[in-house]
Amino acid sequence: MLILAGASLTMLIVWRGKLHSAAAPDPPPQVSVVTATTQKLSTKLVIVGTIEPVVEIDLGAREAGTLAAVAANIGDHVTKGEVLASLDTGQLAPDVAAAAARLRMAEANGAAAASAYERVADIRATGAIAPKRIDDLAADAAAQKAQIGIAKADLAAAQARLAEAAVIAPTDGVIAARDAEVGQYAAPGGPPLFTLIGSQGLIFRATIPQDQIALIAPGVAVTFDLPGGTVTGKMIGADPAVDAATHLGTVRVALPRNPALRVGAFVEATVDLGCHRQMAVPQTALVADAGGFHVVVVAHGVAVFHPVTLASLPGNASTLVPVASGVAPGDVIVADAGASLFNGQRVRPVD
Repeated sequence: MLILAGASLTMLIVWRGKLHSAAAPDPPPQVSVVTATTQKLSTKLVIVGTIEPVVEIDLGAREAGTLAAVAANIGDHVTKGEVLASLDTGQLAPDVAAAAARLRMAEANGAAAASAYERVADIRATGAIAPKRIDDLAADAAAQKAQIGIAKADLAAAQARLAEAAVIAPTDGVIAARDAEVGQYAAPGGPPLFTLIGSQGLIFRATIPQDQIALIAPGVAVTFDLPGGTVTGKMIGADPAVDAATHLGTVRVALPRNPALRVGAFVEATVDLGCHRQMAVPQTALVADAGGFHVVVVAHGVAVFHPVTLASLPGNASTLVPVASGVAPGDVIVADAGASLFNGQRVRPVD
């Protein structure tokens, strides 16, 4: 009997020990936390567009003829007034010489007629010469003077045609395209012989939605990461009109002189919109639920769900999410909330 009683007591102690072990609570889960505070968030806007010249001029022939010389090539820097190509002047030069000869003849005839009239004009009152003769000499002198004017105009026209036999740079710049070869026939209204990029430089032009235009102010920095290096320009501004059908507008950026910039290149640019002070939390701290979003705030070792309203911050370039309400400075929030926690759960916060 004693043996059995001892055995029963031993079994009771063992059973009670197992019961106590099974009922022991698990320790609260450990969670990584951060302290909520306002953050300095950088905002940027990425736009795409084309590099274009401020001034681009197509140059063609102003007179019909065959190209006798071509002096400019693609990439050449030219100055205002420089001759880029010349037409054959085999016919135009003699026209100038003939017009000059006609002017000299008209001037000689005019001088003779004026002299003849002057000799008789002073003796009209004496009656020595018939008045009609004097009037005829006066009319002849006037006619010869008119002929001089006509001859001068003819000479000027011939000289202008000779001058137009050359393609001349109207401004300083760089030759961007050339379609001119010696022996080629050229005429006014034909295809351009050269395309000149003016010395005024290059611009970047992009078409963006109208709501983004409101974010951009003239003078802000615009960065281009190009294969030839990083280039920074300045925003000029936006066109006043927005396309009524597409609701898109055009912005322009002034570019510095840089060999990395190529006319016609389609490139991406980053517009620096500045920094904004805003309450923000890590994206991993947000949990989506039926009502929207919430964060898990740890208060006295307990997880408390706080519904939050996200703030609109166009161009937010940071990894943080701006919050309009639901989080106060100093709140201790779970950095990686996930879906494993429940409201009111005890947790062990770890910085």
